Amino acid sequence: MHHHKSAIFLDRDGTLIEDAGVLSNPEDIRLFPDTIDALRQLQKKYFLFVVTNQPGIANGLVTAGQVAEMNKSLDGILSQEGIHIRQWYVCPHARKDRCQCIKPNPEFLLQAAKDYDLDLRQSFVIGDHPHDVLTGEAVGAFGLYLLTGHGPKHLDELPQDKLIFHTLGNAAGWILKHPNAERDITCDIQLGAEAIRRGGLVAFPTETVYGLGADVFNTDAVARIFEVKQRPLHNPLIVHVSEQRQVKPLVTHISRTAEKLMERFWPGPLTLVLPKADIVPDIVTAGNPTVAVRMPANKWARELITRSQTPVAAPSANAFGRTSPTTARHVEDQLHGGYDVLIDGGACRVGIESTVLSLAGSTPLLLRPGGVSQEEIVEITKAIEIFHPQNKTGKRFESPGMMFSHYAPSTPLLLVDDVEPYANRSDVGVILFQNSAVCFQSPASVLSPSGNLREAAANLYQVMRKLDAMGLSLIVAQRVPNNGLGAAINDRLNKASLKSPPPPMCRNEFI
Repeated sequence: MHHHKSAIFLDRDGTLIEDAGVLSNPEDIRLFPDTIDALRQLQKKYFLFVVTNQPGIANGLVTAGQVAEMNKSLDGILSQEGIHIRQWYVCPHARKDRCQCIKPNPEFLLQAAKDYDLDLRQSFVIGDHPHDVLTGEAVGAFGLYLLTGHGPKHLDELPQDKLIFHTLGNAAGWILKHPNAERDITCDIQLGAEAIRRGGLVAFPTETVYGLGADVFNTDAVARIFEVKQRPLHNPLIVHVSEQRQVKPLVTHISRTAEKLMERFWPGPLTLVLPKADIVPDIVTAGNPTVAVRMPANKWARELITRSQTPVAAPSANAFGRTSPTTARHVEDQLHGGYDVLIDGGACRVGIESTVLSLAGSTPLLLRPGGVSQEEIVEITKAIEIFHPQNKTGKRFESPGMMFSHYAPSTPLLLVDDVEPYANRSDVGVILFQNSAVCFQSPASVLSPSGNLREAAANLYQVMRKLDAMGLSLIVAQRVPNNGLGAAINDRLNKASLKSPPPPMCRNEFI
C-alpha cells in the first residue's frame, strides 16, 4: 500500500527568524532561540518547506534577488545544524493583490504536494499571520498560529477556533503529540466528556486560562477540585455553559441587563453573578445565594461542555493562589496529574481570567476586572460600581479572584511605577510593559514590545512563570496603563505582589 508523506510548511519572518521588517542583509538574520531544536524534532517525521510572503518585492523595497540571497543564507545556517528544507517558496505580491500564491488557491502547497507526493491532510502550516493558517486549511492542512513576530498584532483577525502557541517549539511539541490533529483533539475532548460524566476532573483550555472542570451537579467531583487545588471552600467556582439555554435552570431570574450582556459578550471572557436556583450545590457557590456563570469563547471548551451533557464547574487549573496556567504544560507543572484528562488546546488567547460582574444587586458590581474591559461593560449597563477587597467584611466571596492576595509566583513579586532602580540587580527579574531605552543587567522580560495591552495580557502569566523559574530573590513588575485590559493586568500584578518591599530571607511568608 502506497503511503504519502506528511509535511510542515513554515512561514519565515516571525516564525523561524525575528521579524525585523524588510530584510535584505543576511547579517540581520536572528533565529528564535528554539528554532533549531523545533525543526530538528519535526524533520524526524515531516518534510520541511518554507513559504515566505515578501510584499516588499511588489512594493519595490527589496529585489527578488535579495530575497533569494536571504533564503540561501538562512538555508545555509539551517543546513549546518543538520536541518534540510526541501524547498523555499516566495510570494512576491502585496496581500491586496489577491494572488494565486495564497488563499483560495495556495499554489505552493499544491505544487509541493505534487512534487513530493505529500498528503496535505496529514500536514501542517505554521505562521504568525492568519493568512498562513487559512491558506493551509484551504487545502486540508492543519494551521497553527504563533504569537511571535506579527502574531499579536493580527490575533483579532484569526477565527476563534484556531490554535495559538507562544513559540515555534511549543507548536512543534503539539504536532508531535497530535499527528492527526483534528481527530486527536476531538478524541481528547470525547475522553474528557466521558470523564466528566463519570465524576472525573478534566483540565481544558479556554480563551482566558486553563480550567479544571467537573460536573456542576456532582458534589463529590466538585469537592475533589478543591482538594487537588488546595483551594479554600469559601472561594466559589465559575459554572461554564456551552449554550445560553443552559443558564436558565441554574438561576432564579435573568434580568434584561443580563440578557443584553450575554448577547454582546457571550461567548467570551465575561462571568455574570446571578441569583442561584436550588439545583446548584452549595459547594459550587461557597454557600452564596448567587452563582457565577460564563460561556467560554474557546470552541474546544464549549465542545467539551456540550459532550459532557452538563454545565461544568471550573476554576483555573493551578495550585491555589499561584500563577494561572495559559498552556497545558503549565497545568502539568502545577497539578502533577491531579486530573483524569488534560486537553491540550495550545496557548490561551486572552491570557488573563474573565471579568466578573455581579447582577445580584440594584447596580451592576464589578467584582474582578478581566478580559472584557470596564469601559465595554458600561456601554451596556450605563452605571457600574467597583468592588474593593479592602472593604470586604466576612470570609465568603461572591466569585473567584476576589481574594486580596492571589496569582502569585513562588518568588516574591513587587509592583512599582519605576523599575529603573533595579536595572543593575542580577538577582532581580524585571517585568516591563514595553521596550525601554534603559539597559538592564537584570533578567528583563517585556510584555509587549510595542505597548499593546492585549499582547501584554496574553504574555503576562507566561513571563511571570519564566522569571519565577530562574531562582531570583525578587521579581519587580512595572505598572501598565490602567485603561482597558490594563486594569485587569494591574489587578493580577497587584494581587500577586507583596504589600511592602521584602526584608531579607522572607521568601515563604508570601506564599
